[in-house]
Amino acid sequence: MLLRGPSNEWWFDRWVADLGRRGVAFHWETPLHQLHVDGGRISGATVGAGTPVEADVYVLATTPFAAAEVVARTPELERDEQLAKFRPLVQDGPHTQVSFRIAFDERMAWPRERTAIALTDSAFNITLFANEQAWPASVDLGRGVRSLWTGTACVSTVPGPVHGKPLRTCTEDEFLDEVLAQIYASDALDLMILEANGGRGLRDFPVLRTEVWPEWHFSPDGIAPDQPKWVTTTNTRAHRPAQATSVPNLVLAGAHTETEADIWSIEGAVESGRRAARVVEPDVVVQPQHKPLLLRATARLDDALYARGLPHALHVLGAATVAGLALGFSRMRSGRAT
Repeated sequence: MLLRGPSNEWWFDRWVADLGRRGVAFHWETPLHQLHVDGGRISGATVGAGTPVEADVYVLATTPFAAAEVVARTPELERDEQLAKFRPLVQDGPHTQVSFRIAFDERMAWPRERTAIALTDSAFNITLFANEQAWPASVDLGRGVRSLWTGTACVSTVPGPVHGKPLRTCTEDEFLDEVLAQIYASDALDLMILEANGGRGLRDFPVLRTEVWPEWHFSPDGIAPDQPKWVTTTNTRAHRPAQATSVPNLVLAGAHTETEADIWSIEGAVESGRRAARVVEPDVVVQPQHKPLLLRATARLDDALYARGLPHALHVLGAATVAGLALGFSRMRSGRAT
């Protein structure tokens, strides 16, 4: 359902409306201030400017930064092994990961349906997804829009090739300049577009307009989002809490909790929600992630290599292959000379 159209229109708005019909009350744009503990259980919560909220079960699914603040206000909660993990979990601080979209006035074929592309050679590590490849034709992409790409710039510390500034210090116009320049500079992306569109490359499809997702705010002091973003890092991965806590009626959820998806992602968030629901309703099924033996082995090898400051497994394997080939050619030449 989520991939059939804009997430609010096709999922969240409908979900909220259904819950409202079932009697669920919502406190919109109201921060959770504190959880109250009584007898080892959560007895209530305070939101906004002192509004009390009571429930049978409490699911703490805020950003990890907000959760860390809530837990810090209640010393009793910090005694729980899982809740105590929030302090080291947020040690790296918020991550600058800016979302944008690009509209084209002509339909452009995508290399493969429902495929996301990561431009690993771009300074900002840009990821792209063509929405119309997953959405039905009835979804309105916008006035005059025939193809709509959404993307994310994931690295904020590397200078861009156009303005020589890292993402976190760019103005909005500079950011968009960099995004387009880095996309157009990707020969691999252009080749995929050429193959999918009968010889027409990326520059053959004029851009109708580009825009940054409105939750990002640019200023001389840097870029700030409406909600601080957290990502999995080598410093924080080990501190992800489980969904179940020692407090019987307090459950954790969010892609920052421990899941088999293993990284901060939509997939991790969905899995965490099912795991949180299973704490309350044991009959809830959580599908295990399929991890082939080869991937599990290379993951363990990567961890060992990283701990020693060495490149990841693919680089080591590539270097070993090149060295082996060089040694083989050397022996062949030596044999011929003999």
